[in-house]
Amino acid sequence: MKKNVLRLLFALVFSLSGMVANAQTSTVSGTVTDGKIPLPGVNIIVKNTANGTSTDFDGNFTISDVSSGDILVFSYVGYKNQEVTIGNETTINVALIEDAAALEEVVIVGYGTTNKRELTGSVGSVKGGDLVNTVAGNPTAALQGRLTGIQVENPGGQPGGTGNVFIRGINSLSNASPLYIVDGLFVDNMNYINPIDIDNISVLKDAAAAAIYGSRAANGVVLIKTNHGRKNKGLEVTFNTRIGFDTPSKKLDFINGQQYTDYLNQRFANDGSSTTVSFNGVDTDWQDENLQSGIIEDYGLSLSGGGEKSSYFSSINYYNQDGILIGSGFKRLNARFNSNHEFGKFKLSQSLGITEAKLQENNWYGFDGTTAPTVALRNASNDGGFEAPSTDVQGPGGVNQFALATLENNLETTRTLFSSLKLDYEINEALTASVNLGVDYTSQKRFQFTPTYFMSLVDPVRNVNDLNDLTEFKQEDINLLFEPTLSYNKTFNDVHKISAVLGYTRFIETQKSSGIYGQGTPANSIQVVGALPSSDQNILLGQDNEAGLISYFGRLNYNYNDRYIFSGTLRRDASSRFAKDNQEGYFPSVSAAWNISNEDFWESETINFFKLRVSYGELGSYPDVFYPTQAVFLANQSNTSFGGGTANGLAQTTLADENLVWETTKTFDIGVDMSLLNSAITFSADYYSKDVEDALVPISIPSTAGVSLPVTRNAGTLVNNGFEFDVTYKKSEGDFTYSVGTNFSFNLKNEAKDIPATILGPGIDEDLRVVNRTEANGPVGAFYGWVVEDKVDPATGDFIRVDTDGVAGITSDDQTIIGNPTPDFTYGLNFSGEYKKFDFSLNFNGVSGNEIYNLSRYYNILWQDGGKLTDVLNSWTPSNTDTNIPRATVDDPAGNKEPSSFFVENGSYFRLKNLEVGYNFGEKALGVDWIKSVRLSLNIQNVFVITDYTGYDPDIASTNGGRANLNSGVPGVRSGVNPLLGRGLDQRAYPNARTFMLGLQAKF
Repeated sequence: MKKNVLRLLFALVFSLSGMVANAQTSTVSGTVTDGKIPLPGVNIIVKNTANGTSTDFDGNFTISDVSSGDILVFSYVGYKNQEVTIGNETTINVALIEDAAALEEVVIVGYGTTNKRELTGSVGSVKGGDLVNTVAGNPTAALQGRLTGIQVENPGGQPGGTGNVFIRGINSLSNASPLYIVDGLFVDNMNYINPIDIDNISVLKDAAAAAIYGSRAANGVVLIKTNHGRKNKGLEVTFNTRIGFDTPSKKLDFINGQQYTDYLNQRFANDGSSTTVSFNGVDTDWQDENLQSGIIEDYGLSLSGGGEKSSYFSSINYYNQDGILIGSGFKRLNARFNSNHEFGKFKLSQSLGITEAKLQENNWYGFDGTTAPTVALRNASNDGGFEAPSTDVQGPGGVNQFALATLENNLETTRTLFSSLKLDYEINEALTASVNLGVDYTSQKRFQFTPTYFMSLVDPVRNVNDLNDLTEFKQEDINLLFEPTLSYNKTFNDVHKISAVLGYTRFIETQKSSGIYGQGTPANSIQVVGALPSSDQNILLGQDNEAGLISYFGRLNYNYNDRYIFSGTLRRDASSRFAKDNQEGYFPSVSAAWNISNEDFWESETINFFKLRVSYGELGSYPDVFYPTQAVFLANQSNTSFGGGTANGLAQTTLADENLVWETTKTFDIGVDMSLLNSAITFSADYYSKDVEDALVPISIPSTAGVSLPVTRNAGTLVNNGFEFDVTYKKSEGDFTYSVGTNFSFNLKNEAKDIPATILGPGIDEDLRVVNRTEANGPVGAFYGWVVEDKVDPATGDFIRVDTDGVAGITSDDQTIIGNPTPDFTYGLNFSGEYKKFDFSLNFNGVSGNEIYNLSRYYNILWQDGGKLTDVLNSWTPSNTDTNIPRATVDDPAGNKEPSSFFVENGSYFRLKNLEVGYNFGEKALGVDWIKSVRLSLNIQNVFVITDYTGYDPDIASTNGGRANLNSGVPGVRSGVNPLLGRGLDQRAYPNARTFMLGLQAKF
């Protein structure tokens, strides 16, 4: 079936392109350079027609259906337009002249575009073409290592997994996610976007750039512009296909069945027990059973083009990734249609995107460690066909994670509809009125079914399921945007350039959900809600939430002679999430830039562009929850017996602070932008400082209050400052053109200041131990526990705890910060080049100075249940006393399992994230006139990583796993865990994968 579909797509492409080819008569070809270096992407059109093309990677072009006397117009950003009249020649080579007054690089900013010459804020940008090399279900992963000031923590190799994105460190204690804006519409993330559809991404990092968005901009803003096609360009059909496979990039070393038996006997002896066990002959390698290779498929077809007053882009894409863990996988289908149109003084721009994504997760791998190797892979005599520990040789307890993941059926289906419409009216040459309308609709369905099974009477909570479990949950989110703006652009006397924008935003969020969790359908084959028995044990789920944001904003820019540039912004937000008297927040910013290289006194031939920037501004944040100032009461939570019957009662489950106000981030930035050696080298550097006031903090309250959830309060301050820079070098030598870029982001200080009480992270085990703490004047989410020596007590085999408080004796006061999950700096290195028809790219990224709390060592060395790493072969015994691995014990009288530096590891790494090599056959590939280009590519991801970390991978973002949120919600619908408060926990992270892909791209 799949082959037939591909054949049909090829036939369609060939048919369309063939019709275009039949109309061609004569052609002209050539090369476009800047005098030295070939220029890719130069627009070339026949004047006063829609016939056009663009140069390829080598600056080459071919344009058909032209005649003698036609005029070719060559246009390229940063260069003067050039017109060439066609004579009898068939080859035309053009050298474009740099336009000193033109823009060096157009970047997207809030409510408009600008260029680096006039930019007063700190903005990073990346072209969509630079993202497509990274093959991932979530395009966020492609930003890793690309831009300064942006750190992306990926959830290992999890298909479709959502990573954590931090822009310039941690700027809040409640939500560190940036604000995403796609084609002018606020959205929660960019997960559903097909990377091939992205034209440009700009990241607004300081207040000067982001303050015009006010609310939620404190964590930075990610502006995404999707492809809308190009004017004056004929139909271009592009077919992309990539197919390959994932394979585990690393495996851990576990002991086998015989070694496990010997380990148990030693543990019995250490605990003073006379029990001994004999090897049962079972030796199951559970890691090999759980990890596998998986196929990745990525197919896409797009059409684009445009006439003199319109352009269009449409695409369809299918992505499928089998997970390297059994029971996991991700599928996504995207469709998009975008267009631009001009009607006299009117301009219309529309975007429409539709996505369906299906995610299946393995919720059990690594949960409380791994299964003992002496547990058999199958046991046909048990209901469900599996077994769990039940005898002494299989350990004192534990679960069969492979069995649980195999038996559980779960699927999360997400459908999104994104649509935006912008209408511009040119009142006069300087004044334009616009209105932007948008809707972002998301429908999510979560289904989870666990059949009946029996594996063991030991740990029966997980190992026995007498009644099957069914959860079905549906949620709809609708975001509506209405945003009229008025823009003014005018230059007076060729030296005074004034631009301004005024606007109004009305943004409405609605969220409705409903669902049920129940047990006991008539049979495991019946997995529908209607088959659940009527029972007061069924749990009904659902919410109906709404929030509104009304804003007024304005920005004024002044540019004097392209030398002195000033900008001021003010935004007033009013959010329904606050009580009536505190709904309004005001967020101003001011910034200035000095293009020193434009001064008459500037005579440097080496530095051809030099600009100094400075800015100050205030940004705001509101709580994530819809009604943080209203207490929550639930019915049937406090029932009692009254008059011989049951009387329903209300129970308050959440406290609220009615006096909440906006969290405010005051930020200062000073930066410099330079280009050297005729722009062969570009350099930028920034120092930033942020002070967060009235931080929204989840404060834990005593259980005696009768509620379990923390209450959100303005109860803290944060400080955050750092330094970042990036350098890019471009060079062309004959047929070899290459570019090298590197970026570094140093986090000089990022810590909480005044907070009234310690903020605790998630529990890590069934004993509810907590590792992460955020305390006053300390790092956010730091690891807290005992400092232990790198050896055990030779006499006892227990950890030797270090006296840290200077007071004689080891007491609880000696517990201290034992690790910081926030890196000292992050960096990226990107190298790309072209030689004749070959092209290649290498993308590196890394972090340094952070720590990881390795729960694999916790569960697989010291925890009483489950299999063990080979580290335990070096455990303390009476004959092996010179070691850092404590004695094997279940009783653990010395508290060796308590949080300590033993589990803290260096999380620094350097990774070759992406390697791609391509070959472009060029025009008339395979001897066919109407084929514009055919490119073959080989792509390898996660090629290697250099690290001292002993877990699967140091790139972790797995707070929502294991026991972090086990006690919330119901199976299949667990509450999210704040990634800031549990940062750096390797909480059963999804093992990373190495990916090999072969690709084909054909343009017609």
